[in-house]
Amino acid sequence: MQKIIGSIIVVAVCTVMGFEKSRELQLHLKELEELKKMFTILKGELQYTRAPFSEMFFKISKKIEGIYKEWLIHLSEDLEKRKMGTLQEAWKTTILKYLNESRLTVEEKEELRQIGNSLGYPETIELYLEQLEVSIQSTREELKTKKKLYQSMGIMCGIFLVIVLL
Repeated sequence: MQKIIGSIIVVAVCTVMGFEKSRELQLHLKELEELKKMFTILKGELQYTRAPFSEMFFKISKKIEGIYKEWLIHLSEDLEKRKMGTLQEAWKTTILKYLNESRLTVEEKEELRQIGNSLGYPETIELYLEQLEVSIQSTREELKTKKKLYQSMGIMCGIFLVIVLL
């Protein structure tokens, strides 16, 4: 009886791990899409309103969700209070502080940090948006192929462990 209960628990835990890995990939895609939305709004704000960055970031934070909302609010506050010095310094410091828990890859975080060096130019933002679109498309394709793979591998690993342990 204990072996059956233990086997069920092992299969269940491995299955949950596979589904969690699949969910992580979905959340990564959602974060990339939210980042694209944020930069699309920022590009429009730069082109048409020419408001101070602190105001733009606060205004944008009301239109987006998730981890970027909190980051933009803090970035706006830091710029408003002039805690961090220049926009570039505030950008990089707040990314390290508030986006540490994001699901962005190391490369994606580095690209985001680098865009802070030339935020005032809509052309630069347009190039970054194109890079984001490529990342989004590759993540979508990866999600299509790996979602079921992760889920199946979780179940199969659980079954394999039960067979090996029995």
